[in-house]
Amino acid sequence: MVFSLRTLVLVLLWSVIIATEVKAELEVTIYAFRNSNDLTHKTYSYDVVPSENLNTVSSINLLQSGPDGQMTSLFTRGTNSNHTLITYNGIPIKDNSTPLGTDDISQHSFLGINSLEVIKGPMSSVYGPNAVGGTINMVSQPNTENSIDVSYGSNNTKQTTIKLGEYYGNTIVDLSLQKETSNGISVADGDEDDGYNNTNYHLQISNGAHNFKKMQTHNKVDLDGRVDTIDYTSSWKFDNNYYSWQPNKDTEITVNNANHKRKYDKSGVQDNYKNTTNTILGKHTLHNKKSSYTFGTEHEFTNVKFDTAILGYVSNVNKDRTNNGYFFSIDNTTEHNVQLHTGVRIDTPNTFDNQVTYRVGAEKNGVRLSYATGYKAPTVYEMYGKNNYGFLGNSSLIPEKSKTWEIGYKTDSHKFVYFESEIDNLLKYDTNTYVNDTKQSEQHGVELNNTFTFGKIQLSNSLSYTVSKDGDNKDMLRRPNWQNTSTVYYDNFYVDFNYFGKHKDIDASTYARKDIPAVETFDIGYNIDVDDTTFFWSVNNVFDKSYERPDGYNQYDRTFNLGFRKYF
Repeated sequence: MVFSLRTLVLVLLWSVIIATEVKAELEVTIYAFRNSNDLTHKTYSYDVVPSENLNTVSSINLLQSGPDGQMTSLFTRGTNSNHTLITYNGIPIKDNSTPLGTDDISQHSFLGINSLEVIKGPMSSVYGPNAVGGTINMVSQPNTENSIDVSYGSNNTKQTTIKLGEYYGNTIVDLSLQKETSNGISVADGDEDDGYNNTNYHLQISNGAHNFKKMQTHNKVDLDGRVDTIDYTSSWKFDNNYYSWQPNKDTEITVNNANHKRKYDKSGVQDNYKNTTNTILGKHTLHNKKSSYTFGTEHEFTNVKFDTAILGYVSNVNKDRTNNGYFFSIDNTTEHNVQLHTGVRIDTPNTFDNQVTYRVGAEKNGVRLSYATGYKAPTVYEMYGKNNYGFLGNSSLIPEKSKTWEIGYKTDSHKFVYFESEIDNLLKYDTNTYVNDTKQSEQHGVELNNTFTFGKIQLSNSLSYTVSKDGDNKDMLRRPNWQNTSTVYYDNFYVDFNYFGKHKDIDASTYARKDIPAVETFDIGYNIDVDDTTFFWSVNNVFDKSYERPDGYNQYDRTFNLGFRKYF
């Protein structure tokens, strides 16, 4: 880490505080903060985007192992793919049955999701375990839209979505249904296409104070191994049941039941993974003229079961885990209009020692500075698993721990952030078990977002530069230094430019580290409203760029999609 660069950034940005005039505040509620103070967000790095725009957020690296339907790993600010927490209306919905704790974000349906809140940096002072690199919060709010959406695209991709919303007295009922199928393309080079068949629904019932939401997803996908493989499929079922009592914006009691069931079948031999997590959250915020005080508690009970047999690899786990979390935060606006935040959380898990995490932040006139800590819990497989090749879990593992500081500046049209992170106790495989590494991984980077408007033309650009090194000072795999997304809008027409920089990967044949060149792609699209119907079309990868990501996993060539949405 370069002290001279850090000092220069601090001096330049904090000088803006003195020079910038105080402007009127706009109330923005970000549900992921678990805090009803409308100024809390000012000390954080965050973006609120439609679900289809997650890949445009700076420092977010979505690595899809092949075409749609295949596993998608999420890297936030160069941290590992198991360092980002996924939540639903502020409640973690993590699949704890994955052996290394990596969530596959592509398997989550965003049907009925109004927006994604992307919080970058450790959030363990709010959520406890596994919010090391950041948090993706799926926000759903019922509404009275009624519509049908039908589209067709390359590879015989078909999607139909029906959305119904209606008030019955003072209660709103919102139901979304979706079916999507595709022949796909072959993940590995070969003749068999790897398609998918997804069925989703999302039900929301609310009368203001009482909110019930049920989300169910069933995905069936054809898979490949390192080579083209037939008779290899997966089935993933996610069933989430959410009830929340919120009589006002300051008080919340929420109960959530999340169920993940994954099955992999190869020529009749199966791997089965199951996880049930029950969460109870209670919180309340008190306000006075200049300060808000939020206190709360969260209880989580999770059961993990899995057994595998494919390719003769036999492993199993059957374990319960509990965690009780207690959190408290203070948000204060000083007489000099400086926004201050202090938060702390204590977790008391039953499988490792108690954990304390905290966060402090300050903001004035768009300039902010913060420091936060986080931790990732070892998985039950890493601690208690076993297999027929001699692996035995290590019950003495301790959590991976992170420290991040950052400084940033934000206006309505421009954002700049510089950050540095350190992660200790990273888990590594060593002599048939997992151990905590004594070495430290480091990340640092810059995020720059700009929006410019010239009459009917709008240009939006999201740029990130991230350096991520392991304990031996080697570049961490599949994490490019440079990423950029640019979009030009003109009336109803848009053009996207996507840049994914050069990086290190593992050769699919030799398993040696190798250099992967940068890839640039262009997408175009258009939509037009005619009475109560919107017609749309798009072409992705316009210039038919052929590439693999990761190495050995084919990505789409040029594809098209067209359809309509009719409101009634």
